[in-house]
Amino acid sequence: MRKVVLRWRINSLQGAKELGKILEICDKIEILAHLGFQDDGIIQLAEVKLKEGKDLNELSDLPSFEVLEVHEENKEGILLSLLCHHALVKSAIEVSNLHLQCPYGIDAERGMELRVTGLTAAMRRFLNLLRLVLPPDKVSVITDRKRQVNGWAEVLTERQQEVIRHAVLRGYYDNNGNSRIKDLAEELGISRSTYGGHLSEAEKAILKKVGSDLE
Repeated sequence: MRKVVLRWRINSLQGAKELGKILEICDKIEILAHLGFQDDGIIQLAEVKLKEGKDLNELSDLPSFEVLEVHEENKEGILLSLLCHHALVKSAIEVSNLHLQCPYGIDAERGMELRVTGLTAAMRRFLNLLRLVLPPDKVSVITDRKRQVNGWAEVLTERQQEVIRHAVLRGYYDNNGNSRIKDLAEELGISRSTYGGHLSEAEKAILKKVGSDLE
């Protein structure tokens, strides 16, 4: 089993035709979950922060993206369902014995990061395909040594670790705790839905790991 972290810098994304267009429309798109799969793409739950003066119609006008439904909207962003046909995401989903871990996305300041887990042969096929579609600027392999130092790095993204650590420190899980997700999200400067999504995915990953360790 292999786990890799793939990163692209902003200038690399700007050179990619459609991803470059996304950066012109959005400050950030974060994919929180995969809601379903169709022959023509993946239905994703996403939080989008548009650039000033831009609207969602411009995102739907792109060949590989279609906004299906807006769930909620506030000053932090727009929570929506999105149909994605992009070759990069579809290839990560369609390659057998490979798992693309949510959340992931594109940020106008930080670029793009994907976390992928899979069997060695499947990972090799995917990386070979990536080099043709959109070569990553950096490929980091999470080794056994790293897992020994921090076992959670294998199952939680850095953002999920940050959110779960923050929730614990703020007493969210205390029996008499009064912390609300809305207040915790504001402290980190993200929307309630994004904070809740990270927390939910982190909790599921932790319980799966604990269950596996108890076998």
